[in-house]
Amino acid sequence: MADRLMIETRKLTRRFGDLTAVDGIDLSVTEGTIHGFVGPNGAGKTTTIKMLIGALRPSDGNGWIRGQPIGSTDARATIGYCPERPFFYDDMPALDYLVYMARLCDVNRREAAEKARQLLDWLDLGGSVYARAGGFSAGMKQRLGLAQALIHDPELLILDEPTANMDPTGRLSILDKLKELSRERGVTIFLSSHILSELEQIVDSLTMIDHGRIVVSGQMEELRKRFSGNHYLIRTSNNAVVLQGIQGRGYVREAWLDDDDGFVHAVSDEGHALRRRVLDIVVQQGLDLQHLSEERVDLQSIYRKTMGMQED
Repeated sequence: MADRLMIETRKLTRRFGDLTAVDGIDLSVTEGTIHGFVGPNGAGKTTTIKMLIGALRPSDGNGWIRGQPIGSTDARATIGYCPERPFFYDDMPALDYLVYMARLCDVNRREAAEKARQLLDWLDLGGSVYARAGGFSAGMKQRLGLAQALIHDPELLILDEPTANMDPTGRLSILDKLKELSRERGVTIFLSSHILSELEQIVDSLTMIDHGRIVVSGQMEELRKRFSGNHYLIRTSNNAVVLQGIQGRGYVREAWLDDDDGFVHAVSDEGHALRRRVLDIVVQQGLDLQHLSEERVDLQSIYRKTMGMQED
């Protein structure tokens, strides 16, 4: 059975006068996965999110949330949303605020109160059940915003910079919670963040957007392979000998020694032949093989290469 899509858009576009903020983007997000949505400031991320949640109407194109048109009552009922800077009634205690938000989603009061307490405990706010939101720190407000997004048990969670204003411990805790929601509860998460090193820890797939257009999209493992460029890392007890032994081979496009990281770098379209040659050199010369692998490209490198290509 084919994987079902939680989010799908076709040529989704939003204009503000002469400005095209989102320019014909196609998104596909599978149910139960975590999808990263990244790009520079002004790229169109927040505008896209606002169309997905029904806060803005597209100028052109279409979108669906679990098969329902974006902006429809059924689509909105599927979503839990937390903006980068959630708004609260400062004088309202955390528990009352969550119950109030749950009631707006048609959750009965007793169930809402129980669910609110569970969420506050789960998000490490159990000691602030009756504290007023106006006295919360920025990190606590971010956690309360996430609790609000989850209060009605949504199938899709849309988050804009969910770890903003948090210390490292708080950010790691939230990332663990998001992984738990996806892996154990099957919640689909559409996540926008500027902190690429953190995003990489949890996303299954990714879309990069710039100037309102998608510049790259796909599964993380596919993207790593695509951007690795058949780049291999080699380290032995005598890197100079290895470098000399692989240079000039027809299957080695480029090879060099980087004194900063201590690796021989080789670009080859025939990884098997390269590995065999390196092992032959190691055996023949009696070297100690310390490392031999294909480079694992991180998200920051993919971002740099992608946005660099856009600038050329």
